[in-house]
Amino acid sequence: MAALALRLVTVALVIVCSSCERAINEVRIEPGTVPMRPVFVLTDTSGKDRSGVIYGLSVVRCGSDSAVWQIDATGSKEQPARITYGDAPPGYETRRGPQPLTPGCYDVFITDGRRSRFRVDAAGRVVVSTNHDTTTKRDTATKR
Repeated sequence: MAALALRLVTVALVIVCSSCERAINEVRIEPGTVPMRPVFVLTDTSGKDRSGVIYGLSVVRCGSDSAVWQIDATGSKEQPARITYGDAPPGYETRRGPQPLTPGCYDVFITDGRRSRFRVDAAGRVVVSTNHDTTTKRDTATKR
């Protein structure tokens, strides 16, 4: 029953998130210094200034609708500039995961931002995709 409820919430989030609007936030992915722990750098779309409000961040296996890691804001006004996979920064809490990253493709979504993509190769290295998506996700988490 709990699995069904989680699935319904996930589907609802995907539907809410599917509206396309102008992105104001950008997430850039860095491989990080620890294997399979990428770092997400949050900026505005120019890449020069801090991001706008980030209500949440989700890492989803490509082609899936279920997050391997999801964090939501707790109401803090603090906006992180960098987030390491698996570590919820101050003002955020983990809602799902983190599940260990395995070889394959992953999408990263942030509030009012374009999707970013990375891969984990067979050797366990994070490989950053240079393609940027024009799809925006309005909310990746419930606003508080």
